[in-house]
Amino acid sequence: MSPNALPARPRLAAHVLARRHLVGEEERVILHDLRSGQLLQLGAREWVLVSAADGTRDVEGIVIAAAREGAHARVPAVQAFLAQLHAAGLLEAEDTGEDAARWEPAAGEPAPPARAPDERDARERPLEVLPDFSLHCDGRGSCCRIYASILFDPEEAARARALRPDVLSGGARHELAFTPERGTWPCAASVVAMRDGRCAYLEGEGRCALHAIGGPEAKPLGCRTFPTSFVDDGESVRISVAVECACVLASAGRPGGAPLLDPRLRARGDLDERIDVARLPDRPLVAPGVTAARAELVAWSRRLAAAAPPPDVAAGLFALAAAIEAEGLTEGAIARFERPAPLEPAALGPWLAALHGRAARRAREDAAWRGERDLARRATQWIAAATLALADPDLLAALLLAPAPAPDRERFYLRAALHGHRLVGALPLSLALRDRAARLVVARALPVIAAGAGADDPACAEPIALVEAMLRGHGLDAYAVEMAGAP
Repeated sequence: MSPNALPARPRLAAHVLARRHLVGEEERVILHDLRSGQLLQLGAREWVLVSAADGTRDVEGIVIAAAREGAHARVPAVQAFLAQLHAAGLLEAEDTGEDAARWEPAAGEPAPPARAPDERDARERPLEVLPDFSLHCDGRGSCCRIYASILFDPEEAARARALRPDVLSGGARHELAFTPERGTWPCAASVVAMRDGRCAYLEGEGRCALHAIGGPEAKPLGCRTFPTSFVDDGESVRISVAVECACVLASAGRPGGAPLLDPRLRARGDLDERIDVARLPDRPLVAPGVTAARAELVAWSRRLAAAAPPPDVAAGLFALAAAIEAEGLTEGAIARFERPAPLEPAALGPWLAALHGRAARRAREDAAWRGERDLARRATQWIAAATLALADPDLLAALLLAPAPAPDRERFYLRAALHGHRLVGALPLSLALRDRAARLVVARALPVIAAGAGADDPACAEPIALVEAMLRGHGLDAYAVEMAGAP
């Protein structure tokens, strides 16, 4: 078969995410191509045709299956439609092998090296929870309205449909409420449809309908553990929080909330096996082209977390980045963090410009299919507007000279990131530090932009969390990868 020929039994490729959205009463399915970053909008009828292409049917079978769902089409028209999708790289054959590692948490990454004989068995590693923090959920559902994908395993999806069969009329029909996490075949996880950017199970007043009827255990695991993060650094499992919901920052310094983890759990082996525990690399990147031993980074990170926070956290992060690139993970670098020079607009400007480019592109894409009430659409517009405003050097200079509006929030943000090793990832540490400084500066400008737009959403109460959720949850953080590759 020619590599360009339509597969005999096509299916949506594993690198394509199909997400169903209801905007008002109009159904739209958006195909997200993870390889190209492109989006394709389908109508309800087109989605029935695509979903019938699950790798088990030829074109005639797809036409018959779609007709049973009321989507009638002729074979030549469907053949041409599928050929267009295939030419765009969105289809694959059942035997391509692309799905070999599809459900592994670290798909595409090299296998970790064998554990050294003297390394503590991973299941025995102690759980080290972010100290002096407990969570107060405000019940307004901000986190249920900001993410593009909310995952359910098969048991969770069946329970949700049984508890609320009226939601999207999905009681007896899984496919009415859910799409596969990837591609179009039955798989280990499904994604619930969104209504105006909100989880379909979120009630109007911001309460989870599943929680209200069945208690917290009725929610999917990801919702029950949010915003907790888990990272195995070879010495312990660091348990921290993703600062991506207003509740997290509003809880900082406020005792009496819910613990991040059941205090009876003491070691990694006590955790639910379905929890994704990230693994700190053996040789993390600390600067472009420079790595360090994992144990060295862990020890240095502890010293940094114990250091006196600077008056301006963003300036401290930028100064620390330069110091790491100059001298590595030293005490001198930490001293530069504690007593930073003022952050210069010329140094920060390129980062803000790159983020503006990414946010402006996403805002244009969102305007084509997201509804006006969608929080993700509005937040992207606010970030694009804030970064555009900060392109004015005088305005940026004035913002950097002014005291940070929420210094305690910024310090907690950094403390949570350091405890959870959230600065270690695909980017070298020095670039990740500059990225976080840029995020904090954007968050400082966001309230003025949101107020100018007449926004009164409770998510706006904590702009740092809103920026964090948008960058990770909607791909805006790719701007930092572009910066890393810039000459």
